[in-house]
Amino acid sequence: MKMKKLLSAVLSAALLLTGAGVPRIQAQAQEQVQQTADGLSASEKYVAAMGTGWNLGNSFDGVDTDLNAEDKGETAWGNPVVTRELIHAVKEKGYQSIRIPLTLHHRFTSENGTYTIDPKWLERYKEVVDWAVEEGLYVMVNIHHDSWIWLKEWDGSKASEEYVKFTQLWEQLAAYLADEPAQVCFETINEPQFTERENVTDQQRLDSLNQAAYDIIRKSGGNNAQRMIVMPTMNTNHADEKVQGLLTFMQGLHDPNLIATVHYYSEWVYSANLGITEFDEALGDDGNTPRKAADQLFAILTDTFIQNDFGVVIGEYGLLGYDAGENCLQQGEEMKYYEYMGAKAAAQDGICLMFWDNGSGIDRNDTGYAWKKPLVGTMLETSAVQRSSYATGLDTLYFKEKAKKDVQIPLTLNGNTFTGIEGAEQGTDYTYVEKTAVVTLKKEFINQAYDSLAKNATGTFADLTFTFSGGAPWHQYLVKHGDVTVGSASGTTEKGIQVPITWQGSRVRRVSAYAAGGKVGPQSGWWNYLQYQEVFSPDYEQGMFEVTKNFFADDTVKGKDGLIRFVIELFDGSSTDLWLKVSGEKVTSKKSLEKKPAVTAVNVKAGEKKTLKVKQVADGAVVSYQMGNKKIATVSAKGVVKGVKAGKTKVKVTVTQYGKTETVTGSVQVSR
Repeated sequence: MKMKKLLSAVLSAALLLTGAGVPRIQAQAQEQVQQTADGLSASEKYVAAMGTGWNLGNSFDGVDTDLNAEDKGETAWGNPVVTRELIHAVKEKGYQSIRIPLTLHHRFTSENGTYTIDPKWLERYKEVVDWAVEEGLYVMVNIHHDSWIWLKEWDGSKASEEYVKFTQLWEQLAAYLADEPAQVCFETINEPQFTERENVTDQQRLDSLNQAAYDIIRKSGGNNAQRMIVMPTMNTNHADEKVQGLLTFMQGLHDPNLIATVHYYSEWVYSANLGITEFDEALGDDGNTPRKAADQLFAILTDTFIQNDFGVVIGEYGLLGYDAGENCLQQGEEMKYYEYMGAKAAAQDGICLMFWDNGSGIDRNDTGYAWKKPLVGTMLETSAVQRSSYATGLDTLYFKEKAKKDVQIPLTLNGNTFTGIEGAEQGTDYTYVEKTAVVTLKKEFINQAYDSLAKNATGTFADLTFTFSGGAPWHQYLVKHGDVTVGSASGTTEKGIQVPITWQGSRVRRVSAYAAGGKVGPQSGWWNYLQYQEVFSPDYEQGMFEVTKNFFADDTVKGKDGLIRFVIELFDGSSTDLWLKVSGEKVTSKKSLEKKPAVTAVNVKAGEKKTLKVKQVADGAVVSYQMGNKKIATVSAKGVVKGVKAGKTKVKVTVTQYGKTETVTGSVQVSR
């Protein structure tokens, strides 16, 4: 490992020298970096100095795509006006860089092929950029949602409107910010994407745009001749062909002041909660996990860009479920992701992580700018400078009754040492074995806390704070739960349905859905579980479970009447079923499937045939048959029994429907 932590410390100290002008501070910082970081390229040094970053998301990039609507500017997507105090708070939380996404759609006029950015919009944007510069933050400027609003339709011709517009906007932006100090870098375009065209590839179009922005910036005067320019991979994806495409282009420019950028939101099924809720949970049969996927990301970035002397900014990282509801992600497993990402970035010089925050992270309506999820915020801040420890398993232990034995909690220390549990006494309330890093909670200690709840109450009865020699503390929760009960409700396919459920302290881990013939719902063709919030959402306070209209709009369900079974798996290890009946647009809930499959007894003569009658089998179910004594009778794949000789035997019928398999038997009597 090179000298990333030292570089960041040196640069931060230089940037904060009292009374020094920003350009001089920047020069001093760069000089000190040169003195302490032999072996790093200019690009890597710059990224090392960026440290850990934060995105001012959904502010200057927020926009109403309807040009006839009033432009609400930086408040368009619900966030308040950006304040100097917010930028200061970002610095105080330990961030060393800030990305300020900028959408220009709706903020320029066009006349006779000339596109002019609203000068007031540029002035206001620059004001916030300057606030960040004054705080000593490195600043990344980009053109943001324009990529999918209008630029994606570009056909590759330099005479086309999209190309002309893109180049003219960069000409104005580069010139307007030309005198910003070197700590401001320019990102050419956010998340480039294109509609498929026959005569040009996506990479060719991206290369052309990157080249155009590069040429404009370099020729625009001021500090732009040497300014760091950040270039994205196609879709800001880290797949091999994407990174190789960008690497080839960047190498062709022969410019040391270039940085590569990708975005990373982990594996989708974990990030958005499609049933994978643990950071070390297998994603499939190949043994991959979200943790291993992060390893693969950093290996690709290192082998592709770092080894070729290009620094890398992961311009957006986070989890997609972060703002999909407070209970979308299992909080402890979410924090393990942030902890590990910080550790991986810290171990590799030339890689900067920038947390994507669209307003769901730092509370921009709070005068103190606190984190909306304090424990997650603490982990985000801490992971930038040191490793943290945690329970190897979940952060929550469930109890349906008092503990009958001591409970062990293995720890993942990450180089730290365990120092205790706040408010608990080692030896009396718990023990710790250093060699195995296992905390054992005494059953008496657990039960004393258990008794603190009212007799029939459920929920958290202990919040244990584990402390370590370094990093963030870890909260381990003890929860009393009871049996989940499902009520009745009705709804429509157009609006979805909300079914009353008494949760009794339990929490949903994942949900799957089945019609008679098998899995149904979005992604059911390739995945086992439904997506949190998009398809289902539990409400623990109100005692509800919602199945959204998106489920009923899926092709596997739309226009199909019948029963649907939802399997709701809970973190306490249990599961419950929710049955819905769809009839046209009407949806009603049922407590359970009324009857199980049954086989009617068969009487048949030797040499004759008779079809088995199996009751309570839905259309689309998979049914198989097995005769007990084939010397007495045989049975076909379609359930046709043929008598062989007089006697009595059994036939076994296996029925797979609604995601579960049941076996029933019937008697077969063969007469002469």
